[in-house]
Amino acid sequence: MGTVGSGKSTQIELLAIELRKKGLKVKTTFLKSNHGFAHLLSFFLTRVLIKNRNDPRRAHVRALIKEEPVIFNRLFKLWLTLDLFSITLSFLLKILLPTRMGYTVLVEDYLPATIVNYIYFTRAINIPSKTSSFFPRFMQRLIHVVGPTKWVFLDAEDGVLNSRWKNRRSVVEELDYLHEQRTKLLFLSKALSSHEVLYIDTTHQNIMETHELVVSAHANG
Repeated sequence: MGTVGSGKSTQIELLAIELRKKGLKVKTTFLKSNHGFAHLLSFFLTRVLIKNRNDPRRAHVRALIKEEPVIFNRLFKLWLTLDLFSITLSFLLKILLPTRMGYTVLVEDYLPATIVNYIYFTRAINIPSKTSSFFPRFMQRLIHVVGPTKWVFLDAEDGVLNSRWKNRRSVVEELDYLHEQRTKLLFLSKALSSHEVLYIDTTHQNIMETHELVVSAHANG
């Protein structure tokens, strides 16, 4: 888990290669909010409502919140329900079932990231936290179902992240969203993890240096 652009996808791919060399059965996947059916709803809304169709954020929930908060507020419970259903189904098929079959599953943006996103969206459109508190609690229960997990949190300085977004022509993230990831997501990860969370600042680390830290932490338990 960690900030957008900190190197999560790259490190998961490298770790998967390393673990397969050691003879482990490995699967890689991701769990992100705005998943499946919820993504289809938000994509349709952005196609219809977002004025700047060339904006790379137009399929983003945060673009809807920023430009059409009233409409998204009215549809938030529907979106949240669809997202919860999609993520739960994905969790069962892509994480729980493979672990039961003896696979080591590497997940990008695990359930704590989804919980923090729900909290962020709820606050952004001024929905009382009690209204949607069921969803974070449900996600926490799923975390305990799969058993002990090892969590890695990657981060980098804002300027470095911004440079990486530009290089890969991806969404430019809001500073308040990054702050949520660095504070609430890191706090929640430490609170829910059954192991110590490995925190790595990739600002001055190249890809292989970060990989070596991840592999070393995995080998040492």
